Amino acid sequence: MKKEDIGTICPVCGRANDCQIGGDKKCWCFDMSVNKAKLEQALKDKSKDQCLCRNCLKKLSVQ
Repeated sequence: MKKEDIGTICPVCGRANDCQIGGDKKCWCFDMSVNKAKLEQALKDKSKDQCLCRNCLKKLSVQ
């Protein structure tokens, strides 16, 4: 992964993560409940400094 992609690319699938944290409004991810064990498994051996995309985070959400 290129240095300029850090913070913009989902570490799980490699697609754009559409992170809104740097913007002037609350990011969509704050409204999602995620299974912590599943999240840790998905990020095993991957950068934990990057946001996941909506699709990957949704797969890890608590139903």
